[in-house]
Amino acid sequence: MKLGYHLAPWVRDGHYENFPRALDEISLTGWDGVEFSGQWTVDTFGRRPGDLRDLLAMHDLEMASSYFRPTYRRERRDGDVELSQRVIAVAAEAGCKNVLIDGGSPIPEGATDDDYQRVAEMANIVGSLAKAAGLQCSWHQHWGTLFEWAAPFDRLMDLTDPELVKFCPDTAQLTMGDFDVLATFKKYARRIGFIHFKDIDVNHHWQVTESHGGPATWADTGGYHVDSKWRMVELGRGIIDFPAMLSVAREAGYDGWILDDFDYSAYGTREASTSLLRYLRHSLGITGRRGNQGWAG
Repeated sequence: MKLGYHLAPWVRDGHYENFPRALDEISLTGWDGVEFSGQWTVDTFGRRPGDLRDLLAMHDLEMASSYFRPTYRRERRDGDVELSQRVIAVAAEAGCKNVLIDGGSPIPEGATDDDYQRVAEMANIVGSLAKAAGLQCSWHQHWGTLFEWAAPFDRLMDLTDPELVKFCPDTAQLTMGDFDVLATFKKYARRIGFIHFKDIDVNHHWQVTESHGGPATWADTGGYHVDSKWRMVELGRGIIDFPAMLSVAREAGYDGWILDDFDYSAYGTREASTSLLRYLRHSLGITGRRGNQGWAG
């Protein structure tokens, strides 16, 4: 397995001026690769994709995945297809083998099966485009979308071609919905094409965190800047049973990427990155391509 990290801790809220520092710190920590926003890579490297490949090689990093969200609206299908083609082309040129999609805007009055089919149709198209380019497409389950609950998500899996659209479980996103996370891993174990390990805990006052050895301040007040039930925490500090998830994946023969798509941390980027990779290496026993190199060694 390979171990990857997301750019979000450095560039969230649009601060892509931190991109060079992000590559430096991700590489120096010892990660194998990094996940990118597909839209941003198209906007930034679409006319010079070789530059991205060279930047990654200079840092001994791989492009683990390119993650984007089509609109899934039938009247905008041509635009979704064009965006998908551009994201896939830039990713392929950079040596990436995975594209991730999610989304589907919630419908206040309630979704119908036609809404699920609309999203599934586009997901299958993206999967077909990815396959033709030598990449694999996986559906990244995400809270706050049309599929944040188990029943709609299961319907989406039924409507999509498992050969074109794999499953990228995200442990925290599943928990924020109504999923039995371990049961979901087991149900779709043979369909897993990419994995996001992210820990989560019940949201609470910072004094509780401090008493457990955390910092006196934190970066968020809940999931996604809302005063929610949950908050993101470093791997091993929350409620997710990662050894159980890893066991299911291994028993199913999974040998791909495990990536931490970490959104918010009370720690600085270097400290959080090091803590996360140390947990994967030393608590879960996943060494990745680079072994015990870097700060997390």
